[in-house]
Amino acid sequence: MSGNLNINKLNQYADRFATKVLDETYRSRETVGGFDLLKITPVRQVNLGILNRLFEQWKNNALAFRSVYFDFEKEEVKHALEMFMNTASQHISVKRVDLGPLLKQSVKDAITLLYTPEYYFEEKLKSLPEALYNIEKAEELVKYTSIHQGIAKALEVQLIECETDSVSVARAGNWLLDLVKDSVLFDEKAIFEQQFSEIISLESSDLFVPVAEPTPVNASKKDEPKSFFDSALSEIESIKTMPSNIQRAAPAGTIISEIVSQGNSAEKESLNNRFKVDIPKPTEDKSYGNVQIKVESIASSIPLGQRFMFVNQLFSKNSEHFEKAIYELDTVKSYAEAEDLIWHRYASKHAWDVNGEAVSALLAIVKRKFTN
Repeated sequence: MSGNLNINKLNQYADRFATKVLDETYRSRETVGGFDLLKITPVRQVNLGILNRLFEQWKNNALAFRSVYFDFEKEEVKHALEMFMNTASQHISVKRVDLGPLLKQSVKDAITLLYTPEYYFEEKLKSLPEALYNIEKAEELVKYTSIHQGIAKALEVQLIECETDSVSVARAGNWLLDLVKDSVLFDEKAIFEQQFSEIISLESSDLFVPVAEPTPVNASKKDEPKSFFDSALSEIESIKTMPSNIQRAAPAGTIISEIVSQGNSAEKESLNNRFKVDIPKPTEDKSYGNVQIKVESIASSIPLGQRFMFVNQLFSKNSEHFEKAIYELDTVKSYAEAEDLIWHRYASKHAWDVNGEAVSALLAIVKRKFTN
């Protein structure tokens, strides 16, 4: 596919996909269990993405039990904790508000993997703790990869053949660069596009920003914009060829005006006047900027640059916390409810600088959704 994934289009598709799945899943129940998640969508990669995130949360919860006041290295303590965590894992129970952001992010990851696998695997490697790719992580990557799994398996084989427990992420990245050149390792995209389309039609052309075709070397240049220097020289040449009586009659300072006046009436009008736009006066609301256009979805209206700013500055570089917060803001019914979430949940939890640029930008976008 020639081009780059359009982040806004990807967000919009994932949002529509997730909403339809959630509406159907929670039509007659309040929570979803682990076995339900295995088949929650027709796309196995999406389902695996959700389970992978739950697995990471499960491991983090186990670590949260540890304390400097107790010896967690004792065999009986380790065994008891393992039994407890294993028992807890058999009783997965997820509400809609908590599953929503996990599902949406898993859809985006699965589409990214489908169309740009080199980027997907590169990001997976970059996210590894201590910048090390080891056997445990290699097996985990294979386990939770369904689309283009051949690449994950080939990376694992490379590590095993090194006869070492781990290698640097940089070295694994070099393996990846070689592996993505082998077409045998890739699956047919059409199979997975069909699976996605069972929920929402997936057209790859709608998700990409096309790369502009290079201009042929011998292409005509008559429509290309000229530099000031070229156009100025052209004007001087035209002055030289004017009838001598005009050159003599017109003072030097009015020669150019005389040339312009010879054009037709349509050309007399300046570009400024022809395409003049009335700039609306600023509103009295100085807190959140000038809100002019209502948006239907907060998630799909956040540009990529702002997304990075929000994740890094407001959510401690945790994209899942960001996704969950935006999902919750998109589900409330009024701006007052949204403000309550922002100030009493997110701002206090993440210690926001309430007067900072990032907070003001987020408020401006949220307010646009509830503009009448």
